[in-house]
Amino acid sequence: MDDIKKILADLKSMAAYAKEEAEDIKFGMDSINEVLQQNLKLLVEISTSHAKITNDINDRIDALEAQLGSTDAKKYEQVITNEYKQVQMKEDPQCGSSSGPKRDTIVQSPRKVTINENHTRTVRIQPDEDDEIPLSSKEEEYKNFTKVIYEIKFNDAYFISPGEHIYPRVIMMKGADPLMVKMSADYGFLDLIYPDRTLKEIEKFDEILKSEISKYAQGGSIYLKFYTISPEVEDGIFYPAEHIITIGHVGRNFTMDVGENDKPVPKITRTWIKNRRILGYKVLYNMAKNLYEKNFRCICQYNGWTLLTNDGKMKSEVLKDYINKFDTHQMPGSISTIKRACEARDCPTCRLNRR
Repeated sequence: MDDIKKILADLKSMAAYAKEEAEDIKFGMDSINEVLQQNLKLLVEISTSHAKITNDINDRIDALEAQLGSTDAKKYEQVITNEYKQVQMKEDPQCGSSSGPKRDTIVQSPRKVTINENHTRTVRIQPDEDDEIPLSSKEEEYKNFTKVIYEIKFNDAYFISPGEHIYPRVIMMKGADPLMVKMSADYGFLDLIYPDRTLKEIEKFDEILKSEISKYAQGGSIYLKFYTISPEVEDGIFYPAEHIITIGHVGRNFTMDVGENDKPVPKITRTWIKNRRILGYKVLYNMAKNLYEKNFRCICQYNGWTLLTNDGKMKSEVLKDYINKFDTHQMPGSISTIKRACEARDCPTCRLNRR
């Protein structure tokens, strides 16, 4: 009996000891959990702070990049000096009435048309002998802005057009710098622009062109698609860019594909400048014929701009005359460039002269 009592006493002692150990362990676990909770809270605070700092840095980078793009554009903005004679355009824009010679008849019931662009081959030209001669001041301006386009940092307002392009083409969105938009158009790099409803992005365009675009924009958000002959300088004469611009409304389920510019800045010479203009002749000629066949209507033609929309019901007389200027060598440009442009396509006038 005494042995049993002793065993029970030992068991009670062991139970009390185990209880004390359990309480110590629980206290230790509570302490560990408290430390873990404090560390976890600290990690959350650090992570939140890091995310905020990262966002602040990204916002500052975006702001600096946008400012850099604007600064670069302003840095290279130049006026045509007295050293150059600019090709004279007709003063009268002929946009006053629907029956004017530079405006097609307005019709109702617009229809939706999708344009499928045909990629053209590279026009190969042997380097000119005068490539070794330093570029003129106007050609240097061209060269400098080309570098801006090749080196631009793309963000929510500037993108590269998708597809295989011999020369970079830029898509611009709401918030793009108006000067950057205008210069990109002037030098033939602007492909598409989706301006804000206020049209602030195109505020530096010609007043007559802006007026016609603003009338169309009253029906909703718009896009402008550019097909361009880039500018050139020869013998002290500046030949500005020529544009066909198609305008349309942006649908509700709007999506946009963009590309990447992985091309290095090329060596920009007179031959390079001529190559761009010659390819532009071919692209604009083919596009004018394409839009003519699709009954695009001319809203206004003025000072090197031909603004078109897809609501036409008949062949455009303005586009017909425009195509005829190509066929009869009446498009502005240097003699050498026009000659080479004819060699790059099947020119009807040259074909007749060869008979």
